[in-house]
Amino acid sequence: MRVCDSKLRLLQTAHELIWRQSYGSVGVDQICEQSGVKKGSFYHFFRSKSELTVAAYENYWEQSRLVLDRIFSAQVPPLERLDAYFENIRRSQTEHFETHGRVLGCPFVSLGSELSTQDEAIRLMAQKIGERKCRYLESTLRDAIDTADIPRQDARLLAQELHFYIVGLIQEAKIGNNLAVLNRMKSGVYRIIGAPQALAT
Repeated sequence: MRVCDSKLRLLQTAHELIWRQSYGSVGVDQICEQSGVKKGSFYHFFRSKSELTVAAYENYWEQSRLVLDRIFSAQVPPLERLDAYFENIRRSQTEHFETHGRVLGCPFVSLGSELSTQDEAIRLMAQKIGERKCRYLESTLRDAIDTADIPRQDARLLAQELHFYIVGLIQEAKIGNNLAVLNRMKSGVYRIIGAPQALAT
């Protein structure tokens, strides 16, 4: 196994295990065992589990960003971007539910909530990724305002409200292990942004 393959395997395994379980319940030994990487190699790449976790979640974000770039393309009408975003969330959560038997929620919010008072590096990483998601929403909302799809308002603040509402629903779906909670996403978002309710069905 090449060195770069070992590092990538550690990143992917750490993210998957922590998202499925929790940061506190996953140890370095488990990550090494499931990734097939020796513990000595782990410490060659990372000084700690915290450092690995930040790198693993940033790596996952880079993969997610490619999907979001496509969903939020400026070539797509604004409200269609939002609809595609909702569908992507539902599809991802459904796939994980079918694989693991439970709703896993948002990996960044789950980790950030667990570690926000214990690990500043992880807290900052989760916060920054949330801000990046807000920027996708803000750009879309600005376009929706310009095309008169929604009333004129502060797009930045509105994007934050939408992000909080969306991640809240996702985490409630996780707590209740109930994907049906996500059915409220589109109608709730359209109500918040002032889009015609006829479009929310």
